[in-house]
Amino acid sequence: MKFDAVIVAAGESSRAGKNKLAFRIGSETVLERAVKPFIDSDKIVSVTVVTPDGNPPEFFRQDYARINFVAGGDARWKSVLNGLRRCSSEGVLIHDGARPFLSAELLNAVADGVEKYGSAIPVLPVSDSVRLAENGRITSAFPREKLVAVQTPQGFLRKELLAAFAATPETEFTDESERYAVYNGQGAHIVAGDEKNVKITTEGDYLALNKRIGIGYDLHRMVPFGKLMLCGVEIASDMGVSAHSDGDAAIHALIDALLAAAGERDIGYHFPDSDPAYDGIDSAILLSETVAILKRKNLRPLSANIVIRLQRPKLADYIPVMRLKIASLLGIDAEDVSVAAKTGEGLDSVGKGLAVAAEAAATVI
Repeated sequence: MKFDAVIVAAGESSRAGKNKLAFRIGSETVLERAVKPFIDSDKIVSVTVVTPDGNPPEFFRQDYARINFVAGGDARWKSVLNGLRRCSSEGVLIHDGARPFLSAELLNAVADGVEKYGSAIPVLPVSDSVRLAENGRITSAFPREKLVAVQTPQGFLRKELLAAFAATPETEFTDESERYAVYNGQGAHIVAGDEKNVKITTEGDYLALNKRIGIGYDLHRMVPFGKLMLCGVEIASDMGVSAHSDGDAAIHALIDALLAAAGERDIGYHFPDSDPAYDGIDSAILLSETVAILKRKNLRPLSANIVIRLQRPKLADYIPVMRLKIASLLGIDAEDVSVAAKTGEGLDSVGKGLAVAAEAAATVI
């Protein structure tokens, strides 16, 4: 089954005090990140983004061929219906533009639920006790085990959702799952939601976003007349490194930092030196593949800090181009990349010119 996606982005962000969809997460905005998983999915035929005036927001920089823009209404349900009318696939997924952390796994789970049951709503169990309060007093309780918190994307058969709108005209519901339940009398099928798939409602939600941090380290033996690569830049030197790949200790440390931040196993697991495919490989390729690993988890690099330990030659003149190279590979701004060079003061293996080492720290979001 193929799907169209409708991304609702026509609200006023009144509780945030400013346009929350324009908040930046790394090099992207909230709305850009909310849209991206649908663009990347082979299940999605087209994406319709519902905006206040039907035009791409000025902060929305991506130019995707599969994106349509349509004007919203003065209520959420009208915006959804306007987007839904632009769809033609058998299935449809409705998503909040303020949910920028949707994973491919959850998108697929909702789509699979629609294929199997005709509808699918991602939900999370409610951990806090919930009470009904009136006139400043708690008046009754709800059975917590029967309560769930509802997320998006919400998936339906397109014709059934259109029928639900037709059967409940001019009626305001909080979301499509409520409208669908009134329409068919049974409610939609539920699938397990994702705690990371949070909705940004206030500026505090945005400021409290948890950044992931990872650290990495690498060291290579120096040998005469070898090639010396650091941060993807070849260094003029009469000493190089002995390594299975090109031996770029700085990139290798950064790869480990990114993988750690993403909760992945280390560089040796993903790119083992026992695999001849990596013999002499450009480490920049490995870094690009690492970014792709993060992308599949809907994670993006946010910043990188690299410290290179090398006795000689001096690296000061190389650092500006190193920052640009790493920034390009990570898809972030050069100002978010720090590269520093230190010597070993003649003390350890680095100080004696026997090795080059690097430490790296990276944040992803």
